[in-house]
Amino acid sequence: MPAHLTTPAAVRFVPYARGRGGARRAVSATDGALALSREPVPAGSPPGRRPRPPNPLRLVRPDEHPDESLDAVALGTVRLVLEVIAGVRTPHHLSHRATPQVCRGLAEHHRPLAAGTRYVPPRVLTTWLQEPAADRAETGAVALLNGRVHALAMRLERVRGRWRCTTLETTAPV
Repeated sequence: MPAHLTTPAAVRFVPYARGRGGARRAVSATDGALALSREPVPAGSPPGRRPRPPNPLRLVRPDEHPDESLDAVALGTVRLVLEVIAGVRTPHHLSHRATPQVCRGLAEHHRPLAAGTRYVPPRVLTTWLQEPAADRAETGAVALLNGRVHALAMRLERVRGRWRCTTLETTAPV
């Protein structure tokens, strides 16, 4: 029976679930990171062990700047996405930094901030950046949004000479 291939969503919201003792924990919808491939484990491999990929990921260290504009684009895109999720900006504001699929995915879940609502800007607590392949980068952040800590992961790809967000995953509420 042929397997039906589905195109993964450009935007994924990973909800929190209640764990033991009522603690909230994220429910993973992927292998845990955008950089990991879903290649099957070869037959005969020990359980729980995956073969090392041919091109292992290389973290970009703080003292290393392979592309100065990538750092600025990544941080700017993280902040814009957080403001869209918070309801302060519309997904249209991301049109120069994200693909149409990402903008549409955010638009489906966008809830504008109600007039007169007190607004506390999202605060980025920490970020990371890595380049798993040429013209591909992945960035992530831990941010404080509406008094709660959330995770955000994005894949950035160079499209026609510009870095654009092609995939987004977050634990922020919809």
